[in-house]
Amino acid sequence: MCKKDEGKEKDLLKPKPSDEEKKAAEKAMNLLLQQDRTKKELQDRLYRAGFSEKAATYAMNYVMSFGYIDDLRYASNYISFLSGNRSRKELRYKLMNKGVPPEVIAEAFLEYEDETEQEALRYMLRKRLKGRRLSDMDYQEKNKIVAYLGRKGFSLPAIRSVIKEEE
Repeated sequence: MCKKDEGKEKDLLKPKPSDEEKKAAEKAMNLLLQQDRTKKELQDRLYRAGFSEKAATYAMNYVMSFGYIDDLRYASNYISFLSGNRSRKELRYKLMNKGVPPEVIAEAFLEYEDETEQEALRYMLRKRLKGRRLSDMDYQEKNKIVAYLGRKGFSLPAIRSVIKEEE
């Protein structure tokens, strides 16, 4: 038997996908055409669309076989796009909510620099000040801004240094 015949035999042994599995794969491809998604997001969307677990699994394997789903790529793009506007902590939290595993997030953050965190902090401070100057504010107003930035995930020493720069 030649190698061509062996390949045909393997194709014959594979079960043909059901109509639901084909529709699930098509739905997954359409969802990925709209925007990049994590594995968890795509799987949740397929379940919400009413597909069975078997059909959703088939669709996930189908799109993954082409490399259309890559959580590391997704996390890296997400971080690079929002890094100037968000803290590390907030980015990490949002990625975890999207179903990206912690080890993948850690790997994606290897490219993220501390300078970018400082830029994000300055951006959030200017946004919060709305054109006002820190020197014109009283102690209570400054504390509210520090608390806001802390809730956004920035560290207190970083907040203090940026506030000193701005004053």
